[in-house]
Amino acid sequence: MKRPAGADKKPTLLGLLVLAVFAVPFAAAGLGILLFMTAPMVYDWARMQTWQSVSAQVESATLQSHTSSKGGTSYSVSTRYRYQMAGVEYTGNRASITSRADNIGSFQERLGHKLQGAQRTGQPVLVWVNPAQPDESVVDRSLRPGLLALQLGLALVFGAFGGNIVFWMARTLWRKLRDPATA
Repeated sequence: MKRPAGADKKPTLLGLLVLAVFAVPFAAAGLGILLFMTAPMVYDWARMQTWQSVSAQVESATLQSHTSSKGGTSYSVSTRYRYQMAGVEYTGNRASITSRADNIGSFQERLGHKLQGAQRTGQPVLVWVNPAQPDESVVDRSLRPGLLALQLGLALVFGAFGGNIVFWMARTLWRKLRDPATA
């Protein structure tokens, strides 16, 4: 069987460098999503499970819509609420675990409407307060499965793609440095 032209060509150092310029950003993006978005979200969710619920009065609530250049709309919630813990009054402004706008499901819209309704009617809402640091609070401490799945999926796809190429390059470079004749 005849081998295709160039099938037995060995990668050059320049070729590996060009491949690195392409692959490293993918690996870094996957790692960045995991370390700077997903891990802090899961960490906050885990520590919020021990927080205490207290009633709060919503002072302001805004559902903001953000339109992308492609026409998609994402939402974020801004709020300000007052609550008491151990006889001391505090003000909070954290609506949910993450503060970034998104368009994953209707979570942001539902939370925004809930808080706007509570502000309008004067009805108290439950907020979750860190008993060790009572000035730290959140309205909704739920971990959103859709957002978690998206972040983990992106981290896996980008990280695996870039990581595999970087691993292959490192292995090839190692072989080339150890024995230039067989690499």
